[in-house]
Amino acid sequence: MSSTTQLTTGSIFVLGIFIIDNFLLIESVDSPENMVWIESGSFLMGSDRGMPDEFPSHEVTLDGFFIDKFEVTNADYREFAAATGHLTFSEKVKDSMVFAAPQQSHARRLGPLDWWQLVQHADWQHPQGPDDNIEGRADHPVVQVSYEDALAYCNWLDKDLPTEAQYEYAARGGKQGEIYSWGSEPRHQSEAIINNWQGDFPHQNHQSDGFAGTAPVGSFAANDFGLHDITGNVWEWVSDWYHPAYYAMSPLKNPQGVTETSSIDPAEPGLAKRSIRGGSFLCSDNYCMGFRVSARMPAAPDSSSNHTGFRCVKNRTLLERFSH
Repeated sequence: MSSTTQLTTGSIFVLGIFIIDNFLLIESVDSPENMVWIESGSFLMGSDRGMPDEFPSHEVTLDGFFIDKFEVTNADYREFAAATGHLTFSEKVKDSMVFAAPQQSHARRLGPLDWWQLVQHADWQHPQGPDDNIEGRADHPVVQVSYEDALAYCNWLDKDLPTEAQYEYAARGGKQGEIYSWGSEPRHQSEAIINNWQGDFPHQNHQSDGFAGTAPVGSFAANDFGLHDITGNVWEWVSDWYHPAYYAMSPLKNPQGVTETSSIDPAEPGLAKRSIRGGSFLCSDNYCMGFRVSARMPAAPDSSSNHTGFRCVKNRTLLERFSH
């Protein structure tokens, strides 16, 4: 296994060395604002102790990349929408999915249909619906954005959405084989270390982390790569089409996921889905546990909800920069 380090923002820079026509060229590239450089390297992706779609644990090698230190915020997305006039999918169709805790029921087994509601006029500026707004929450992660809405923002900044492999590599922070981004101890059960659900989901949330919904980005300590909310707060879109058995056939270097036509969610086999990563404020120990670093989830690319956002990566190589 190769070691993994990262360079933070500020005065730190990356050196690119090229030999062209027998001349040695050295280029310095400043880290983009609020992004972290993740060096190329190898890691064990997935888990043999997690859910079936996380199996098998396998070694993956990645090229280096920049990744946002924080989830994209409401303020960030407002700037993008004002500059481009972009209308999100939920704004166009005039509704979106919103979580609502169901009434306690002992008569039947509860499922997602009991706690998700399609709310008219819920969108990124009104995450809970028309009576809600984002005033005072400029530094909260933007939600109610579809895959295409997230990708449009990243592309506006000449960035991309991370692959599943990039996301997990960054989330692990150099820790091999651990369950969480901080290690394998369940510290979230006794410390406010991430924004997740504390209590019996979906009925009772003790909110011992201080938040019932999203938290301002950076409210919790960063992982060892300097990334905040890389688990917890909101699920994050990644670029891969989802397949539950992809890890058994994944390339060993820079895996990109299956094609759209090969994507399958056993629960809805006729609908191709993208993956989301990182878990959210709705993930609890008794349900989902999506804040584990190996956890993955399928989501329809044209869907949006009040617990899903994103962050971007920048993949352009130094040689490409030099050629421009």
